[in-house]
Amino acid sequence: MTKTKKNIKSTDCKLIFKNKNFIIYSILFFLSFLLYANTFNHSYALDDAIVIADNRFTQKGFAGVKDILTHDSFTGFFGKDKKLVAGGRYRPLSIVTFAVEHQFFGKNPHISHFINVLLYALIGVLIYVILSNLLTKYQNKKWCFSIPFLTALLFIAHPIHTEVVANIKGRDEIMALLFSLLALYFIIKYFAKNKSRTLFYSFLSLFLALMSKENSITFVLIIPLTIYFFTDKKFKKIALSIIPLILASGLFLIIRHLIIGNSLSKAPTELMNNPFLHATFAEKYATISYTLGLYIKLLIFPHPLTFDYYPKQIPIINWIDLRAIIPFVFYSFILIYSLFKIKSKNIIAYTILYFLIAFSIVSNIFFPVGTFMNERFMFMPSIGFCLIMVYFLFYIIPKHINNKKFIAIFSPLLLVVILSLYSFKTIDRNKAWKNDFVLFTTDVKTSTNSAKSNCSAGGKLIEKAQKTSDKKTRDEYLKLSIKYLQKSIEIYPNYNDALLLLGNAYFEYNKDYDKIIYYYKRILKRNPNYENVYNNISLIFNKLDSADYKIKLYNELYKINPNRYDINYNLALLYGRYKNDFTKAIKYFQRAVKIKPRKAEAYKDLGVVYGMLHEFKKSAQILQIAAKLDKNDPQVLINLGITYRALGDTNKANKYFEQAKQLKK
Repeated sequence: MTKTKKNIKSTDCKLIFKNKNFIIYSILFFLSFLLYANTFNHSYALDDAIVIADNRFTQKGFAGVKDILTHDSFTGFFGKDKKLVAGGRYRPLSIVTFAVEHQFFGKNPHISHFINVLLYALIGVLIYVILSNLLTKYQNKKWCFSIPFLTALLFIAHPIHTEVVANIKGRDEIMALLFSLLALYFIIKYFAKNKSRTLFYSFLSLFLALMSKENSITFVLIIPLTIYFFTDKKFKKIALSIIPLILASGLFLIIRHLIIGNSLSKAPTELMNNPFLHATFAEKYATISYTLGLYIKLLIFPHPLTFDYYPKQIPIINWIDLRAIIPFVFYSFILIYSLFKIKSKNIIAYTILYFLIAFSIVSNIFFPVGTFMNERFMFMPSIGFCLIMVYFLFYIIPKHINNKKFIAIFSPLLLVVILSLYSFKTIDRNKAWKNDFVLFTTDVKTSTNSAKSNCSAGGKLIEKAQKTSDKKTRDEYLKLSIKYLQKSIEIYPNYNDALLLLGNAYFEYNKDYDKIIYYYKRILKRNPNYENVYNNISLIFNKLDSADYKIKLYNELYKINPNRYDINYNLALLYGRYKNDFTKAIKYFQRAVKIKPRKAEAYKDLGVVYGMLHEFKKSAQILQIAAKLDKNDPQVLINLGITYRALGDTNKANKYFEQAKQLKK
């Protein structure tokens, strides 16, 4: 009878424990979906075009998976391996998930947003499970005040994560952290149950994390550090347990090298992808120190938030600036403190080391990341911040305040206030991620000194104006666009994208051709073969009636780039068609055919000019070349027939007329 009662009691305890976990998991899932439900109707935004909406590999569905796994992450968008940032990018796993989604749902951002939130909620649960296994001696009698639960809750609510969760492309960060935590979980299970298969699961988890994003490699240090701090396992056994993690990292690095080559390639020479381009060594690291301080500020007080910390939103500073000195002193202090406290296995030391290790790879200190800073770079390290914050509120402060009634109210109340403010900010910040137009026109008001933000807002306002039928509203959009774009080139005078868009804005607003050409020429003087300028000129000047203005323009372009085919060809057409200046027409047509000898159109027109000058032999020779290059143009054959008839060769004339007739059938 006694034995039966004990069994019943044991079963009841297990049920209660399971029910408690079910409640906790439900709360974490509920909070995740509550905070991010307003993203479900959002469209694609920011880099979603690169990895989803305009990525030709993703759009193939299952058929694109092989290409995704065997190319740089940007190749599917640009059509070629384009290393915009140092070392290239190889993060295929999240892009594979987008391809799978496309196979089943097509272009459906709503499904993608839902999946992001689901994965985010799983991270919250995993944080709780892992900390519950590690922090057994810090257990609170009330689970709702336990450090693991409150840490997970704070992590879920933190607004600095909105860039990752609300932007579909942020799934690479979500999956990297999710699988990294799984690798840690399986190592913990290995030490708890001593089952070797859990080591394989940790190997697989970390490999998948690395295939999601490279910064998961920091868990090769974080995992053994965690085991050391929270268990009594011997160093030798800990070292053996991380062999699968080292193997996973090695395998990933080999695959990465085979796919995209040397990861230590030169830093880009474009300021938008290398913000420290013109900074001295001292200025670079002083500015990095400043950004390290900004990260701490955003973790504590996450306002204002923005997607854009590109030049020159963050100023280049030097070491006499307190904005560099104070963060340097702070980080030096916490690093030294944590190193001194390693032996005592102090939990504060652990959170500091976790934070610093997880942050190291995206801090710009060791590797260039292509921008001054980004809020998404705090996604993985922020677990350390959340843990230390809860630890102070519910363990350190209560230990130093004797008034138990006060502390029983103070800590929970303060946390409720923080969670409420963070939750409100998260929900509010999500609104900015609705689409590119909303995001860019919102964040330009925060990133006022960013060339990229001003350029992005200006470009989207042009697109909005083009879709607006009301002239007054259209003009307002265009005037605002011009304002932002002028600000962009004021910040960065050689910003090609902004100069091009500014020319476009003036065309849409008032057809001010002088200003259009002024901004286009600023690009061409540095980049004579900048293709987008020539494409725009062709489109814009098709709508312009003034031949004189066109001739003036193309002569100016000729001075910049005399060896470009389309400049010579257009000059030839303009002089021949509108000025009857056949000498100049022949000159430019001859240059055109010399530049592109396999292109038929210049030969066709040159042959016609010679015919108009009654130089029929030359005309026939040129037109024969055109006919060989383009065998499907009946007009060339007709012109040849006319030319040979003028030369008195009726047989050849009739032959070409007959060939033209056959082609027309």
